[in-house]
Amino acid sequence: MAGVIVLIVLLGIAFAAGYFTRDYISSKRRAEARRWREYSEPDWLSANAPANTNEIASAITATPVVTGELGQMLTRWESRARARRAG
Repeated sequence: MAGVIVLIVLLGIAFAAGYFTRDYISSKRRAEARRWREYSEPDWLSANAPANTNEIASAITATPVVTGELGQMLTRWESRARARRAG
């Protein structure tokens, strides 16, 4: 019975090692393909920019365009939220 358990554990380790190896080789191939194609990251895909924020990026628009009552109300709410966060 212990031999069967050892074989199952070894099979699980081999299975996990296969997935790790496949992922490692694929990432190396993708990196090499990006180098060969001289990949450059698009402007809109920035790892440094926070994904969930109420702040308007300065690169997109310097002044927000507000239309109608709903836009004015949302602008007031956002400015109040910013003021609360700032302290």
